[in-house]
Amino acid sequence: MIKLFRKIRQKLIEQQKVRSYFFYAIGEIFLVVIGILIAISINNWNQNKTYKNELNQIVKEVSNDLNQDIEFLNLMIEISEETIYSIDNLLNNDNKMSEDSLLINIVGLHRFTYFVPTNFGYNKLNKHPRTELLPDSLTNNLTTYYTGYSIERNEIISETGTLYNFNYYRNYLVKFGFPLEMNGLGLVRPKDLSQLNFIINDTEFIGILRNSKAVWTSELGMLIDAREFAKNNLETINSYLVSIN
Repeated sequence: MIKLFRKIRQKLIEQQKVRSYFFYAIGEIFLVVIGILIAISINNWNQNKTYKNELNQIVKEVSNDLNQDIEFLNLMIEISEETIYSIDNLLNNDNKMSEDSLLINIVGLHRFTYFVPTNFGYNKLNKHPRTELLPDSLTNNLTTYYTGYSIERNEIISETGTLYNFNYYRNYLVKFGFPLEMNGLGLVRPKDLSQLNFIINDTEFIGILRNSKAVWTSELGMLIDAREFAKNNLETINSYLVSIN
């Protein structure tokens, strides 16, 4: 093909057909430009295909992370419901509960939940240079989910609510001989149980219980919302993965 172009060009020059040569030159340039554009287009197509394959693999990782989140949230929701149940038992005991039952319910309150999404896949997604190749509905929902339940957000809530209540509860019980692990969540059975009935009828303890119920009810609502959000994101991802197969 190149030899043919050269022969045509040489023949036009020899025949001194300047006008024809001029149009020929323009046509040759046009063909070269078209060739370059086609090459660029093919290269871009191949590059985008590579990017999409990378993104699809990352999306699958995010899907696995969300499944882990849902399992963990199910556990945290169960713990929260059990804790609220223990609080209600103590608030409505009417002095009818045995010492062992009182102790079980009191011990059951010495804990707190802390949920942060598993974000290995999402961190990879954030670092990818071509996330715009994914549907906006998918990336926007994931961003809202992971920023809404970030470590920073949880630290603020934990310090102002759950952890404060946890420490307040612990410090109150220390006064009545409960040997507490200061750096853990373990609550050990006290040697003397004679003050249990006094504790559950003490107005300060009743106030702590009511505050605890408010904190745990709020925490339960957050966990349920997070689980619903995780499920919705998982459905969006599954729909996307089905659409590309």
